[in-house]
Amino acid sequence: HSGDFYLEKLTRLGFEPTSDEILSAGDVTIAFLNDEIRKNKIFLVICAGDVSDNTKKKISDCCSYYHVTLYMTDISKETLGHGIGKSFAACVGITDNNLSELISRNINRGKE
Repeated sequence: HSGDFYLEKLTRLGFEPTSDEILSAGDVTIAFLNDEIRKNKIFLVICAGDVSDNTKKKISDCCSYYHVTLYMTDISKETLGHGIGKSFAACVGITDNNLSELISRNINRGKE
């Protein structure tokens, strides 16, 4: 997927959002990430392609119900994690609306 290509480029750039702009399910549990989605604190979720089917379903169902954009990627947990300065991240929740819009625009541009 060309959108995944953009995400891989983004993670390789090592963008360093502040801790209040991003939550990763490596630091926190999927349940906590879902709770933050329910509280309308997350605007965008990016999920690694090698997460379990159970994790995909939980995140997908929650994002769908609360109308949060979800990008399921083909990149690995390690690649996604390295992009945010972690050893791995199964899913990343963006808590800053401006950052989420910037990422969404660029991912969608990569899909064209």
